[in-house]
Amino acid sequence: MKKTATPARINRSLICLLAGGALLLCGPALAAEKSTTAAKPRTTVEKEVKANSGREAAKKRETIVKEAVAALEQTRKAMEAIDKKNKKEALDALALVTGKLEIVLAREPDLANAPIDVRVEHYDLYATVDAIKDAVKHARDLLGDGEVQQARAILSGLASEIDIVVTSLPLASYAEGIKGVARLVGEEKYKEASVALDELLSTLVVTRHIIPLPILRAEELLKKADKLAATENRTGKQNKELDTLLNNARDQIRMAEALGYGDKKEYKTFYRQIKEIKKKTRGGGFGKGFIDDLKKSLHEFKAKIFSRKEGEKK
Repeated sequence: MKKTATPARINRSLICLLAGGALLLCGPALAAEKSTTAAKPRTTVEKEVKANSGREAAKKRETIVKEAVAALEQTRKAMEAIDKKNKKEALDALALVTGKLEIVLAREPDLANAPIDVRVEHYDLYATVDAIKDAVKHARDLLGDGEVQQARAILSGLASEIDIVVTSLPLASYAEGIKGVARLVGEEKYKEASVALDELLSTLVVTRHIIPLPILRAEELLKKADKLAATENRTGKQNKELDTLLNNARDQIRMAEALGYGDKKEYKTFYRQIKEIKKKTRGGGFGKGFIDDLKKSLHEFKAKIFSRKEGEKK
């Protein structure tokens, strides 16, 4: 699974304002949140998982460039003025767009895309690893028979992830495009200016950062297991709880593998590390740092998926 950066098909019908002046990209194609959760959460760490994903989204929201947001709002005003064939208002709004973008370019000359919106999408499913593998096999069989759409319907539901979706304004090309629209308005070619502005809005860039939920859940389960692994003189109940946490973490990792997240070669390392932890903690064995290597491996694995750029291999 990868991080994707694609032009956003956004037109004037998908630009609106929230109360208080904050800009929101809205409409069916840009829903604020999605969910394909088919049943109740399966682990005891759902609260922690939600908090973790919230922190990641907050980090991305901190990157929003307020001048770029203001530039898009002035673009909306320019669209309205062009529709009314109000030359002065349109040119004034376009001038403000140019000014806002020049501020950003002057401050951060190496910034290609200025984030203007961040939203979170949730995709989850309730299924066993065997059921997922069966679904993948069935989809492959369908593809082999040329039944592309039937295979697509199956594969579309095979996701368990949190997507942090960032919409950005391509600074250089957008600024140049605005100048072209301004020239058309100056020549009172309002229809051409309207078309050009719509085309310019379609160049907004959408980048999808993916966090596999099974990996996130495994991390949280291991945090709890870590405390128990370091506990001396564990009770029988605690030993059973530790074993359950490790087994559940392994199951979540197996689910991530079945869903095709990341490089399959790395999963062998995860399973080996879990086996080593279970060996060290068998019979009441305890100690600090037993789970550190696995936690580090999963963290790096998750970060690699989250930051992967379009076109990069797993």
